[in-house]
Amino acid sequence: MSFEISQANISALAVGSGVLACGGGGNPYYAELVARDVLSKTRPVRVLDVEEMEADSVAITSAGVGAPLVGLEKPPSLIALRSGFEAVERSLRVRVGAFVAAEVGGMQSIFPVLLAALNGLPLLDGDGMGRAFPEMQMCTFAIYGTTPTLPLAISDDHGLLWRVPSLPIRSRQHGSGSRSHGRSMGLAMERLLRRYCAYKGGLIYITSTFDKESMVRTLVRGSIGLALQIGRAIESARAFRHDPVEAIARVAGARRFLHGKVVDIERRYIAGHDWGKLRIDGIEGDRGRCAEIDFKNEYLILRIDGKTVLTVPDLITVVETDTGLPVTTEVARPGLRVEALGLRSSSMLRSEAALRVVGPRAFGYDLDFVPLE
Repeated sequence: MSFEISQANISALAVGSGVLACGGGGNPYYAELVARDVLSKTRPVRVLDVEEMEADSVAITSAGVGAPLVGLEKPPSLIALRSGFEAVERSLRVRVGAFVAAEVGGMQSIFPVLLAALNGLPLLDGDGMGRAFPEMQMCTFAIYGTTPTLPLAISDDHGLLWRVPSLPIRSRQHGSGSRSHGRSMGLAMERLLRRYCAYKGGLIYITSTFDKESMVRTLVRGSIGLALQIGRAIESARAFRHDPVEAIARVAGARRFLHGKVVDIERRYIAGHDWGKLRIDGIEGDRGRCAEIDFKNEYLILRIDGKTVLTVPDLITVVETDTGLPVTTEVARPGLRVEALGLRSSSMLRSEAALRVVGPRAFGYDLDFVPLE
């Protein structure tokens, strides 16, 4: 069932996306400001199920590549988004049917909304992760393989940097060999662009193209709608002075792990990523307990009193106790009163193939996947 994203509910989408982004995906506040301005001058964006996408059309995604900390100084750039899309569109031999989010994030979810609004096209209800991850190969598009040889472009807030022009769209078999090829290509692209990103100041944009067959098979469906539901639940709870954290738990099936106060945070900017650790000491009913959360742009490993209780790819998120607003890794600071929550990831991230790419060992931890259940 389709629905619309307008100026009236863009704040709910930004906040809900921030909750699902596990501390990464860009700061929701800056994305919301830009989107409010754009949507005040355009029609609402229609959100479609992927099955409603026209068979002979393609979907376009534009995503930021960089560290969340850099995003505090570089808000969303319409110049980067437009120049990347226009370069890809010039290379296409088929029409653009929709835009799609590469990942769910307070900023990453908004990028395709901006392009959809500016071009009068719909948005797909889904993304390539169902959350946010720090590296390009850590998405279902790369894990399960998509049609190759479609155009892509790289841009920044000064405009187009470079593009790979279109080649004829062709089908390919998607067996284990093609999936392995997709992962290796994604990793190679990640390493190349991460170095280029650091050289260009820590934030660039990549615009990619996918055909419908690829989207039907690899999209994590319903994530935009879920983000909107979470955001609306938080806003409603705050309006009626209910518990916003309980509202998140009810709508998203989240588990509450610890209620506490941030007492320490360690951050290091290494090779285009924010690495660090967040420590939360329990208060009130959780007094005497302690949570530690490792992160690489996004929260990865949750330990309670020294015991690992949840890991990637399941979602670890931190929200403010009083407001339910997401606490991203670049704004977390001592003194904040927060709740550490866990949510179940998409089944597409829990397969054997996916865990090799997004499980704890993919981040260098000598740990098996510890799921929410």
